[in-house]
Amino acid sequence: METKRIFIAIKINNTDQISAIFRQVQLDLKDEWIKWVNLKGLHITLGFIGETDVRKIGLIVNRLKSSASKFSPFHLQLKSVGAFPSLSKARVLWIGVDSDDVIYELRKDILKQLEYIVEIPDARFSPHLTIGRIKHGVKKPELVQEKLELHANWCDEELLVSDFVLMESKLTKQGPIYEVMETFNLG
Repeated sequence: METKRIFIAIKINNTDQISAIFRQVQLDLKDEWIKWVNLKGLHITLGFIGETDVRKIGLIVNRLKSSASKFSPFHLQLKSVGAFPSLSKARVLWIGVDSDDVIYELRKDILKQLEYIVEIPDARFSPHLTIGRIKHGVKKPELVQEKLELHANWCDEELLVSDFVLMESKLTKQGPIYEVMETFNLG
């Protein structure tokens, strides 16, 4: 059985503000062992499907088209920098997403459309852009927390979301490579 590692996401184009905050956080945390993401692959994950039988992809695409047709384009704003699970125990560094309920309703509809086709964990959804991952913990948790708190009030201009994508994630030693398989225009 041939499979592909896939997920559903909103692609975010890099802006001058994103590049600037990214460089600043990299500089602030230069002594930590952080695997930084490639800014070309910035996205908000709406649902991670994982390894999927390629024979199901056509059905997934059709269901995602149905979801996209129900929603109009909407705005969101990138704001603040933080960490999961917490600032003091950082494992994932992120840029936050401020949006009205549309992004949550879109995800809910996508999960409903795909519920009998694939399994997507219905975990608590917290929209964000991952900017770095910390595999073995940080050397100086207090410093990491202090530096991230400096950027708690950062924000970017409002962005228009007019589509979402089905992406394939190919894992390599250099990090994941994301390839858009299909784009779904809203409305």
